[in-house]
Amino acid sequence: MQWAVEANQACKRQKCLFFSIYGIYSHYLESILPQAMTETRSDLTLAAALRVMAPLVELLLHEGVTYTRFANALKATFLEVAPSVLEKSSTRVNDSSVSTLTGIHRKDVREWRSVGQPLPQAKSFSAVMEVFTKWANDPAYCDERGHPLPLRRAGGPGTFEALATSVSNDVHPHTLLRELIRLGVARRVETASSDGDDKVSLCVDAFVPHDGAAEMLQLFSDNVGDHLAAAARNLSGNNAPMLEQSVYADSLSADSIAAMHALARQIWAKAFHDIVGDANALTERDRGQADATQRLRIGMYFYGGPNQKT
Repeated sequence: MQWAVEANQACKRQKCLFFSIYGIYSHYLESILPQAMTETRSDLTLAAALRVMAPLVELLLHEGVTYTRFANALKATFLEVAPSVLEKSSTRVNDSSVSTLTGIHRKDVREWRSVGQPLPQAKSFSAVMEVFTKWANDPAYCDERGHPLPLRRAGGPGTFEALATSVSNDVHPHTLLRELIRLGVARRVETASSDGDDKVSLCVDAFVPHDGAAEMLQLFSDNVGDHLAAAARNLSGNNAPMLEQSVYADSLSADSIAAMHALARQIWAKAFHDIVGDANALTERDRGQADATQRLRIGMYFYGGPNQKT
């Protein structure tokens, strides 16, 4: 891929700003690669995956996960994903086809398939997230500027109890409030009232559970997993591309990075409210319909750090 390498090197010799749209042109990847290229598509895919893995490996090492432990766990992921890949290509799923696709010994495949072990599922805390989202966006629980109001803990309409009940009848409002407080996204408000009717308020502008390691890791796997799924789908070239774009700039000062970070947060704050409003309306419209089997995730991220090494 010499043309890409030369373009990248030329870019790094001067201040660089470019718009990444590979999700759009990936349909034409095969036709634009130089004919003289000696690396196979699988070679290029592996190299790209290893670059993506570097930050993940840093996280794993920081958390005490060794290479041996990760490699053993990764085998299970290959075995879990392989059947869906085979089914998409209309290939019969059996021990032999899974072994051929993954390179894992047939004996190990047979043992896995006989036991039928699924991938471990992250625990769900969707009710907590739904309460937060509705509190931060529903006009009934926000002031005229759209900021979430402090709520009386119990009582009729406009209280936290009413909010929690509107989201879920399966989890008690007290349990949801306790979890929000534990995660650091809500807090009790001290009041001068003598009636004992305390209030609670949101204390962050996004669902970032500072005090919940398991919840933070679930958000990490959900968000990054779907981001990778969108990028991988675009690279397959079999479907209309999904939105997966970014803006890159280097040779910036720390002050400039901070300014762009503030701008990104400002843009996302408005986009978040717009998206949640439309998503809620569509959820209500589609509720109970037979074809309402799809999900979506729309996000935004910002990263700033040292220039990449040439």
